Amino acid sequence: MDVIRSKDNSKIKYVRSLNNKKNRETDFVIEGYKLVQEAIAEMNESIKYILINETEKNKNEFNKLIDLLKFREIDYYLCESKIFNNVADTINAQGILAVASKKTYDKDSVLTHYNFIIMCDRIQDPGNLGTIIRTADAFGPSAVILNKGCVDVYNPKVVRAASGALFRVPFIAGDTSSDIIDYLKNAGYKIISTVVDSNYSFNDIEKLDRICIVIGNEGQGVSQEILDNSYMNITIEMTGRLESLNASIAAGISIYEIRKKLL
Repeated sequence: MDVIRSKDNSKIKYVRSLNNKKNRETDFVIEGYKLVQEAIAEMNESIKYILINETEKNKNEFNKLIDLLKFREIDYYLCESKIFNNVADTINAQGILAVASKKTYDKDSVLTHYNFIIMCDRIQDPGNLGTIIRTADAFGPSAVILNKGCVDVYNPKVVRAASGALFRVPFIAGDTSSDIIDYLKNAGYKIISTVVDSNYSFNDIEKLDRICIVIGNEGQGVSQEILDNSYMNITIEMTGRLESLNASIAAGISIYEIRKKLL
């Protein structure tokens, strides 16, 4: 098999371009053995091709991986080590990455088939967003909505932090808060926002048919527009002196507690 040895190779240049959000209109990059294997299992037909560091040939997993790619009829290419490491997003690259087509979801279908939605209001930290999606997968079935101002869901750091959940959790991205509020209410969802100070907690939520829990921006919290249109604003009760929680931790507690209201 020929090995890619030029940084000007078209596939290398394309992968490098996908590190920039404006170039991720249709495709994105998945890095690492575990994530690539999950992508193959969950969205095999969306994978365009795979790049493998030629040093991986010396590892026990290599032949099994190649057999899997051949069986799944996925194109793959070996790369010279310095070329691969230069194009990978991570500092200590794991030796494999995939280029895949972005998944698209029909909004009406999502709103019809899910009674639990997590709305991310201008979440900007990739690690937080990825962890929220991962938690949504753990305590699903649920879907995720990201309004304008959220970090790109296909940012490489989001993809890694989501740990494969991005391939399973349906999401709607890019609408304004007012648009989201309108279609959630029309679909019968009760919007519940998490805030630092409120007279209500999870214990005050009665059993509901459809819930959208809102996780606010790391610095500013939930926007006033969303708060004004919420069915209820709740606070996570804490016994210590800390005033607020990291967005992804607050989301984890909220998603777990809200899920119980729908069981």
